[in-house]
Amino acid sequence: MDGRLIPDHRVRVAVKALIFASVLSLVMLAGRIVFSHRLSMGFYVWNLLLAWLPLIFALRVYQLVGERPARWWSLGICAILWFLFFPNAPYMVTDFLHLFGRQPVPQWFDIVMMMSFAWTGLLLGYLSLMLMQETVRARRGSRWGWAFALLMLMLGTLGIYLGRFARWNSWDVLLRPDGLLGQVNHHPALKPNPEMAAFMVTFLCFSLLSYATLYSLTHLRHHEPPSPPLPPEPSADI
Repeated sequence: MDGRLIPDHRVRVAVKALIFASVLSLVMLAGRIVFSHRLSMGFYVWNLLLAWLPLIFALRVYQLVGERPARWWSLGICAILWFLFFPNAPYMVTDFLHLFGRQPVPQWFDIVMMMSFAWTGLLLGYLSLMLMQETVRARRGSRWGWAFALLMLMLGTLGIYLGRFARWNSWDVLLRPDGLLGQVNHHPALKPNPEMAAFMVTFLCFSLLSYATLYSLTHLRHHEPPSPPLPPEPSADI
């Protein structure tokens, strides 16, 4: 895996941190269920599982690219699966639509819990995209890497819209493509409308800014200026 900007040990540290963040989110959800005696937020478990899938596939792609000889069939399948499931990770940001302030749980607790799930999902998706971008960059250069990331963020935003408003699922592309094609001309959410345009522009801007910020923060150590030389120690008077 030479020539990449993300060393393996940094990937492992990031994955461990995301495991911890996922556990923390699930603990808060479990506490909410016990306190309220309701499973109304139980869908977060499923959404978090789906958010992990793109990272799992991206890690596999990252591993396969570094193998010699490369197993192109396995790599291609994992890359396609990553592409299909990638929107599920940032999709969790839109789960704030379920914030209603249900009693007896304080609304502040729901806000913190939802932020935890949304933040974890967003980072899962962005780490997976970063791995895929670095894979492209290592073979085609930085410009192609960023072009790939921009295209995936655009398509990911479209996927989030289709999942939230048209209720499409990633696996529908594989299991019932005919059903999806049949909805294209009939589903109201798929017809061009102001809400669709506003969502696409707003969420894409948010995605670009947040991803670029995260990318720059994770690469600070690669661009640190050289440390200034230490001043000479004063000579001791004898």
